[in-house]
Amino acid sequence: MSDTARRIPLVDQIEALLPQTQCGKCGTPGCRPYAEAIAAGTPINRCVPGGADTIADLAALLHTPALPLDPAFGVEAQTQRIAYIREPECIGCTKCIQVCPVDAIMGAAKLMHTILIDECTGCDLCVAACPVDCIEMHDFPKITGKTEKQARANHYRMRFEARNARLAQEKELLAQQAKPVITPPLVATAVTPPADSKAQVIAAALARSNLKKAERKLADAAASGGDTTALAIEVERCRQSVAELERSQAGD
Repeated sequence: MSDTARRIPLVDQIEALLPQTQCGKCGTPGCRPYAEAIAAGTPINRCVPGGADTIADLAALLHTPALPLDPAFGVEAQTQRIAYIREPECIGCTKCIQVCPVDAIMGAAKLMHTILIDECTGCDLCVAACPVDCIEMHDFPKITGKTEKQARANHYRMRFEARNARLAQEKELLAQQAKPVITPPLVATAVTPPADSKAQVIAAALARSNLKKAERKLADAAASGGDTTALAIEVERCRQSVAELERSQAGD
């Protein structure tokens, strides 16, 4: 080990070898916490995205045997996994945006979202967060060159740190806005909208998404010559549900 390497804290050296996907598959909430855990004695064979190459690098750094990837934490993918949003089904709930560790999803409340393919780490976190199951993982060629892999890991870490800085700023701003403000007398306060209005909007969006899914299943079944009776009933039920929710919103 060079003199320069000796001056770098061990945790930093370990973290530099991790893929920076921030997926949590290792059982810790990100690559830095896993690096800290490894430095404290946690096994080095839990990084699913890094796989055998990362385990070998960690073993060389720590002068320890290169163990096989622990199957309890997953199986190493042979491709680069990238998230994809089926945009017509997206209800704009922003839940995927909230869990993406590198701000790789563009969108706003009640508007369609989309994945920035070049920024996605393939962490899978958005898949579970989507309430209408409109996010899936697609396979791309896996990056194998050591230099390119390191450059991508550095890029992911930069975006992760930038997101954390943004969230910290937003939290500080909200804290400042929450401070009590002395208002002059006789100033009218804003009318607070009904608490259930947002829930109604989300329910209506979910109903429309379910209708689209049911209509797609009915069309597929009709094209294949299958029995469409049950699917037609389901489509009609979804249409009635959408109509009722929209009437409810219009009445408000």
